[in-house]
Amino acid sequence: MSMGGRFRKLLREKKFIVTMGIETAVHAKIVERAGFDFAYVGGYDVSLALLGLPDFGLITEPEMVANAGNIARAVDIPVVCDADTGYGNALNVIRTVQNFEAAGVAAIHIEDQVSPKRCGHVAGKMIVPVDEAVGKLKAALDARKDPDFVIMARTDAVAAVGGGLDEAIRRGKEYARIGCDMLFCEFPSADIEYPRRFAQEMRRAYPTLPLYFNYSSNLKWHEFPLTTFEALADMGYKAMHVSQACLRPSMQAVWDYAVDLRARGAQAEIDLERRLLGHPMGAHHEFAGIPAFKELEAKYLPAEEVKRKYDGAVGL
Repeated sequence: MSMGGRFRKLLREKKFIVTMGIETAVHAKIVERAGFDFAYVGGYDVSLALLGLPDFGLITEPEMVANAGNIARAVDIPVVCDADTGYGNALNVIRTVQNFEAAGVAAIHIEDQVSPKRCGHVAGKMIVPVDEAVGKLKAALDARKDPDFVIMARTDAVAAVGGGLDEAIRRGKEYARIGCDMLFCEFPSADIEYPRRFAQEMRRAYPTLPLYFNYSSNLKWHEFPLTTFEALADMGYKAMHVSQACLRPSMQAVWDYAVDLRARGAQAEIDLERRLLGHPMGAHHEFAGIPAFKELEAKYLPAEEVKRKYDGAVGL
């Protein structure tokens, strides 16, 4: 079964699935090891991690595809990837779909913003005419080779110039009508009435269409603690991710360690090593897979060469 098929199977068999937004292969491996069913690669996550730049349409298709391929090869769970606007018009979308599918991901989503796009939670979003968006999504559906490769339509209409919730609902119905496999709507706040009404309208018109939800860090969920994953699933959202869920804790941890190392010198490193003793991420050589690669050396390299390399060697 392809990864797209596995992702569809998860959607069929589970009430809902949730994961963390990631940007690198190492974070994908952590997400998999922690027991999540799939991984989500966010455009903002990758742009900030790889380029040090915001989500303003600055990351390119080749950069996203190459990174997605590294991630997909590192894990054995489906990978869903942000494909922004498809990186151009309908003709560009064709190649975008082909490249992401060849990279081994299970699904991508394409949004209806004007290019260059921007983060779904940044002011100044603009959307293309619905006919243009429909044409791009039709091209995406026709371009895939594996019918199980998931094409998800995303609308940013709720908070866009000239948009609104009613426009997002109208667009969602159009994207469903042409056969998109899944629907993703960005919401401007943690006001639960937005996703509730959107889901009600979509389920009324297309009761079997799975909906996707971005539990975005920009929406200040700490002010709405009752909005749980389970509550969203009850509305009809089958899959969701927490945005920048790897990047933000990593940035915080690295910042705190940098400040500590600057202030206390070697003692900061000694204390970090002590904290990592017994932690799942403490044995980073094992996590990286060195023991498995040593087994491959023993299997495929000349025995005398392996003996010379390791007899009396220091280290793992």
